[in-house]
Amino acid sequence: MRRITFDLDVLRTFVTGMELGSFAKAAERLGRSTSAVSAQLKKLEEHAATPIFRKAGRGLALTEAGETMLGYARRLIELNDEAASAIRDVELEGWVRLGLQEDFGEAVLPEVLGRFARAHPKVRIEARIGRSHELAERVLSGSLDIALAWHDGTTLPYSR
Repeated sequence: MRRITFDLDVLRTFVTGMELGSFAKAAERLGRSTSAVSAQLKKLEEHAATPIFRKAGRGLALTEAGETMLGYARRLIELNDEAASAIRDVELEGWVRLGLQEDFGEAVLPEVLGRFARAHPKVRIEARIGRSHELAERVLSGSLDIALAWHDGTTLPYSR
C-alpha cells in the first residue's frame, strides 16, 4: 500500500470552505481563484482515493469519508500551526496568572492550556477558578494578570 501525504495547503482550503459554508468564500479569504480551490478539492479526493463530497441539491455535502477527513484535517492544521508557533516563539518565557469562571475553566482550560504549554514550554501559567467579582478584585489587586469573567456593569481597567 502506498503512503499518502496530504498537502496542508489543500487541507486548509478544505477546512476553511467547510467552516465558511462556501468554497467561493474560502477562495476569497485565502486569496485564490475559485478554479484553484476546485482543483485543490479535486486533488484532495484523488489523494484520498475516495469521494469526499456528494451532491446535495445545488451544493455539496460531505460523505462519511469527508466527515472523517474534516476532523483529521482540523487536527493536522492545528498541529502544524502549533509547531510553527513553537519554533517562532521559542524565546517566549515568563509567568502568567490567569483567572476564569468555573464554566470556562472546566470546558475550555484543559485543552487550551495544553496546546499553549506545548507551544510555549518556557511560560508558566497559574490558573485560578473563581466567581466574577472575586476575579475582578484579584485583577485590581494585582494578584491576577488577566481574567475572563462576566461584567456586572462596574467599570474596570481593560474591561469590555
